[in-house]
Amino acid sequence: MRLVASLMVCSTVAFASLSAAAQQPAMPSCPGTPEIVRVSTIKPGKMDKFLEAVAAQAKWYKQQGTTDEISVLRVMDTNTGAWSATEALTTHTEPAGQDAKRAHNAGYDAFVSLFRESSDVKAQYVGCRLN
Repeated sequence: MRLVASLMVCSTVAFASLSAAAQQPAMPSCPGTPEIVRVSTIKPGKMDKFLEAVAAQAKWYKQQGTTDEISVLRVMDTNTGAWSATEALTTHTEPAGQDAKRAHNAGYDAFVSLFRESSDVKAQYVGCRLN
């Protein structure tokens, strides 16, 4: 809840192509920290592969020398009290002032492929975490 309450959120198109993403308007000034939050539907039996994708994404950003933070939040199924095997949230925190454009390479393509094999993005939000 704290995450949702601390974001000023605007909806964007999930899995927008690179050319479509280039046409999106620039993010308004953020007095805090820019953040991307994705709600993902996990394919049957693919939660471990999805978690592997999150770890690979975090590793790739660290290897690029960024201080970006990638995290995953497991969602509780309120009917069973168990962690959902079919839904997860991911966050990508991009420290202010950092150039968001980075060259994609084989490592980038590898984690994107893991995400595509294991999940579909149900919703994506770009927001400003108010510190």
